[in-house]
Amino acid sequence: MDNNRLWKNLRSQLLPNPYRQHFNSENRKLLSNHIAEAEGGHRGEIRLVIESQMPLTMVINKISPRQRAIAWFADLQVWDTEENSGILLYLLLSERKIEIIADRGIAKRVEQAQWDQICQQLQNQLGAEHVVDGLTQALQQFGNLLRLHYPIDLLADNPDELSNELIFIP
Repeated sequence: MDNNRLWKNLRSQLLPNPYRQHFNSENRKLLSNHIAEAEGGHRGEIRLVIESQMPLTMVINKISPRQRAIAWFADLQVWDTEENSGILLYLLLSERKIEIIADRGIAKRVEQAQWDQICQQLQNQLGAEHVVDGLTQALQQFGNLLRLHYPIDLLADNPDELSNELIFIP
C-alpha cells in the first residue's frame, strides 16, 4: 500500500483542503455553464468530475486515480454517446491528479500529445491557484477539439445526450 496516497486522502478528510474553496455553489454553476458552452457546435459530450479525496477503501485496494476516472466514465455513461465522442475530465484534489478519459471515437482522432498538453496547462493553472480559469480553459479546449473532429451545422439539432452539471464530491 502507498502510505503517501493514503495520507493525502486521509488528510483531505480531516483537514480543510484549500482547493475546496474554489467549488462553492456559484463556481460549480459557472463551470456547468462553461460545459454547456463548450458543447456548442459539435456532436460531442463533456463531463467534469471533481472529487476532494478518494474513498480510503479504494486507496487501500490500490485503485489509481486513472481507474477511478474510468469508473466515473462508465457510471456517467460517457461511453454511450451516439458518436463515441464523450470526454471526461476528472480532478482528484487530495492527490492533485488530473485524468482525461476520451471515448474511442474522439481518442482515435486526437493525438496523445494534445491531451497531455491540456493536462499540463491545467496542472500549471491549478498550481498558480487559477482553478476555475484553468478548468474553463480545459473545457474550451475540449470543445475546440470536438468542433474540429465532430462539427455540426449551426442550424442543425444538437441534442444534449448527457448532463452538463459538474459533479463535485466534497
